[in-house]
Amino acid sequence: MKRRLYGLLSCFAACALAAAQPADLVTTHGRNFVHQGKVFRFVGVNIRGLSQYGKPVPLPYTSTGDIDTNINGAASMGVKVIRLFAPNSEYSTQDNIDRLRGVLDKMLLANMKAIVCMTDFYYNNYHPAGDDSFYTSQGGWQLLNDTWFKTGYTLNYLPWIRSVADQLKNHSAVFAWELGNELSDLQTQANIIPFARAAAAAIKAIDPHHMVTTGFLSIDHIQVGIDNGISLYSDPNIDFITVHTYNGQDPSANWNVASRVEKPLVVEEYGWSASSGDRVANTQAQVNKWYDTRLVSGFMQWGYQAGTYDIGDGDNDVGMDRYAHPDYNQLFSVYLTRANALAVNPPDPPPLGQPAGTNLARTAAGWQADSSLSSSFSPDRAIDGMLNTKWTSNGGAPPHWIALDLGAMKTINGFIIRMAGAGTEQVGYNFKSFVLQSGDSLSGSWNTITAPANPAQFAEFTTYTTPPINARCVRINVTQTGIDNYARLPEFEVYGAAGTNVADWSIY
Repeated sequence: MKRRLYGLLSCFAACALAAAQPADLVTTHGRNFVHQGKVFRFVGVNIRGLSQYGKPVPLPYTSTGDIDTNINGAASMGVKVIRLFAPNSEYSTQDNIDRLRGVLDKMLLANMKAIVCMTDFYYNNYHPAGDDSFYTSQGGWQLLNDTWFKTGYTLNYLPWIRSVADQLKNHSAVFAWELGNELSDLQTQANIIPFARAAAAAIKAIDPHHMVTTGFLSIDHIQVGIDNGISLYSDPNIDFITVHTYNGQDPSANWNVASRVEKPLVVEEYGWSASSGDRVANTQAQVNKWYDTRLVSGFMQWGYQAGTYDIGDGDNDVGMDRYAHPDYNQLFSVYLTRANALAVNPPDPPPLGQPAGTNLARTAAGWQADSSLSSSFSPDRAIDGMLNTKWTSNGGAPPHWIALDLGAMKTINGFIIRMAGAGTEQVGYNFKSFVLQSGDSLSGSWNTITAPANPAQFAEFTTYTTPPINARCVRINVTQTGIDNYARLPEFEVYGAAGTNVADWSIY
């Protein structure tokens, strides 16, 4: 009887956990978001005060009708994600949660999701009640101070984020919880990492299903360096990387971190000032760059307002406000065109993990290259299992190549290419394109297996041969090296096992 009762209790517990999971989650899959089994990339907007419309503080000229106006306007532009700031220091935690729930309900009906920002670095009303004293003058701004990042966040902020996560953990309109807007400890930079880890863990302990992100402006802004940025974004409780960019800014440290962390990147705030040139042309160029070259998963316009009069929540300079910007309709077209393109036949998520088998390159019987910078950068340095050594070609114009003799016919399941960034060099040295080839000898002839493009210059690239191929020799032929003519390759890994010829094969 005890065994049967234990089984029933276990079933009830499992069912309860299953029921707690929201019905329509967006999750991460390597560098991609996944929604309903497909890769999910989106156009988004920022409507900072959306859940506060109709309250006299801080937006006295708003009404609850402005919520519908902006949600409907964004939806008609193809927007799938809205970022909003949830707290209001003038009202109780419960009031803020109730208002947030009401907005999420409306967004759910519009087939949209929210990035819910939990506080603001800059002094205004978008922080939990009780935190006013932690804002002090720094560089001419009233900003959250060092005391808050050390321990002060535990007093009001931590109970606030726990309450929000607990009450709304089952809401399907939540895209992600966000720690805060552009947080940075300007006095003791090292405090930002333990704070972020503790806050993310607190949310995930209550809501393990929805994603969590930082809301950081950039790695440069939090001033912790690339290695610490990689460590931070490798935290399992932080699901994707954020960057805020205006007038073409492109923080280099963020690019380095994003190239080496297997998580999605979202341009979470974007804007262009009319004083800096043609907003429409520049926005089109930035949309193309970030989606097509950097391969971001989301791009979000700052300061969006669909209404015909100023309610105090847009941005008359870098925003996209119908009442203030004569280029509103043109910007609308830029975003709608991209949103429509993203919605057409989204791909299946690619496989993850290491290809099956062992790294056959480690036991290669021989190797050749078109050139080597010196004996210290010879081809065998790319198959020694160490990221602090590398093969480097001479500085002649590409292509440059390295070929391996595996010693016998081998069944090959896939490759991992670990480029310069994987060895902590700058991301600009990573290959932009290369060709993987197979042959019967080091002298060729060579058959193309696959020719990957790497426009975002990710530091590591994995490709799978499905079904496997059979070859004795393999070659990587680098057609675009990066920012100069040198091909730098810390590791060329070939996965598989001894096998027989495969009559017919194709590449995933």
